[in-house]
Amino acid sequence: MSKHPQTLASPFATYGLHDVLEASGGIPLHEALDAATDRLEAVVAGLRELMQEQSVTHHATLVYYAAESALALVYSAHAGVDPAGGAA
Repeated sequence: MSKHPQTLASPFATYGLHDVLEASGGIPLHEALDAATDRLEAVVAGLRELMQEQSVTHHATLVYYAAESALALVYSAHAGVDPAGGAA
């Protein structure tokens, strides 16, 4: 068993009585945070483009700030994890 922080398996989509999608457990925390960072950066970039469209600008702006806040939290968590030694 690893002494470095790792993710726990966590279902995030349930249909009926079954978990149909699940985040994997046993992944080093810094790798999971890298993956979360990549995806949130892509969301923020896409929303930034949508904010230029007059018909969706207000809603896109609200969602952009929510995603940007989530990304800031991931950056903060990632800063506290040392890839070589587990937690900082």
